[in-house]
Amino acid sequence: MQPVILSMEVDDDDSFESEYRLRIENQVKYLIISPGTFDRDTLSFPIQSLPNLPYNEEWTVARISRDESSGNIETSFSNRTLAGVKCQWHHTLVNCLELEKTRQLTAMALEAVSHSLLPITLLSPATIIAKIARFEWEIPRIEQETRAYQLLEGSGLTPRFLGHIHENGRIMGLLLEKIEGRPASFQDLSICQAALEKLHGLGLVHGDVNRYNFLVTEGGVKLVDFESLLENASPESMRKELNNVRVELAEESGRGGGFIFHGDSIGN
Repeated sequence: MQPVILSMEVDDDDSFESEYRLRIENQVKYLIISPGTFDRDTLSFPIQSLPNLPYNEEWTVARISRDESSGNIETSFSNRTLAGVKCQWHHTLVNCLELEKTRQLTAMALEAVSHSLLPITLLSPATIIAKIARFEWEIPRIEQETRAYQLLEGSGLTPRFLGHIHENGRIMGLLLEKIEGRPASFQDLSICQAALEKLHGLGLVHGDVNRYNFLVTEGGVKLVDFESLLENASPESMRKELNNVRVELAEESGRGGGFIFHGDSIGN
């Protein structure tokens, strides 16, 4: 039973734990390899070097390390319940293993083909955006964004929220409508400010107003990436954000606009 690596985070210097998200038939399990267990090249392609793991048994996380005295490989298993998103408000649930990825956008976001995953009809081509927490430490970011789309449902400020993504039953991602558009530039300052003022009118601050989080479409400006959304925001934080957008739209470094690798990093 050969596992497939769906996601991994490997430190270049092997100073920290390496984490892997594995698909084993119709299940997802997690693997943690302690520093100093394998050489750096093996950490990038670990499957062939792993000890025999009981893939057909009930466990969620396996931990592999090397005993400093004997040099032997040691393995331990846990069947603990993994953290998931608690804000379940949409009626649609999609299994992460049913997503057919067409393009990786960031470490956590990808484009996928909808096929018959959703109980709605999308415009052709039926491409959707999926955003997932590959590992438990990314769950708070997906939690915050899921909450944001609930608060902004029907506001017209965002792409349409299409449903939750689950893995082994726990919610760990979200699905969004893909909207054609371009990142904002300084020439779009007035319409971006207007969108922010509408957001602020709901008592919310976006928290990350880089130019790539404004999507300029034929139907106006859409806001995306709400991992830093702040509820019940103060008037001062709103003023600061509104003033900051002028600087952000003139930014040309590419911050916020692309896929950045930190060591080995792949997404589902």
